[in-house]
Order: sequence, then structure tokens, then C-alpha cells
Amino acid sequence: MDFYGELKQEQHLYRLRTKPMRTILIVLALITNLANNVGAGEKKYSSKDCEGISKTIDYLLSLTPEFWDRLKETPNNDKVAIELSWVVDMAANYTTIYTSFCEDNE
Repeated sequence: MDFYGELKQEQHLYRLRTKPMRTILIVLALITNLANNVGAGEKKYSSKDCEGISKTIDYLLSLTPEFWDRLKETPNNDKVAIELSWVVDMAANYTTIYTSFCEDNE
């Protein structure tokens, strides 16, 4: 068998070894995603908890103008940019939780 024949045989063996793992990982990801979505329909927070989440979102969003002003004053200030990014990300995360578990309570 020449070099190219051996190379093709090795590539074929590599594909056989990697494809099952990829398939298993994709199936596991889908099952996990479906399990999370099924559980989300059952879990609902109380009105008091949802009100607390809503107030937290409002508070986080009320912080952003201050960070934007500080960032406008010193555009190259990485610390302020990171803090702003953190506040916006936290508000987005809490909004996702509120949307998933509280919107139907109203």
C-alpha cells in the first residue's frame, strides 16, 4: 500500500472514532436543553420574589448612566468599561430570569 492509501485509511479510522463522540455530545446537549425547558414551565417564583427581581433590575439599570458618564470622561478607562459591562450583563441575566419565571404571574 502506498503512502496515500495509508493516509486515507488513517483518515477513515479517525472519522470513525470522532463521529460517535460528536453525536453523543450533540444528543446530550439537546437532552439537557429540553430538560431545562421542561422544568422552566413548572417553576414559578412568588409575587414577592418577582418584585424583588424587578427592583434589582431597576437598580442595576439606574447605575448605568453614572458609568456611561464616567466612560465618556475617560474613554480608555478599562476599569469603568468592565464595571459597566458587568452591570449591564447582570441586568440582562436578571431580566432573563424574570422573563422565564415571573411574566406569567402578572
